[in-house]
Amino acid sequence: MPTIPFDKKRKGLKIGAKISLVTLSLYIIAQLASAFQTRSRLPSPLIPASVIWAINKQFVFIALVASVANVGALLLYFFERYLMVIFLTVVSLIISRYIYI
Repeated sequence: MPTIPFDKKRKGLKIGAKISLVTLSLYIIAQLASAFQTRSRLPSPLIPASVIWAINKQFVFIALVASVANVGALLLYFFERYLMVIFLTVVSLIISRYIYI
């Protein structure tokens, strides 16, 4: 049974790590865009600012948690720990689905 050379495995992990970092970054941008869209579309004298903040708080907190995970994943990427980068980004995306304030 032929084995995959170490360089091809490492290259595949590096590409997977890049894809996971881009995915997490796009997720952060989407959360912040949702917060901005909610704030800009709901200005009304009938809706108090506290209600708008209560809606936006969820988006901002999830973006904050994901950005902390993204910084950690970037540090791991620069130390060439590609499997840990993939694991951290996947775990942060899964956990962010269950975070509720």
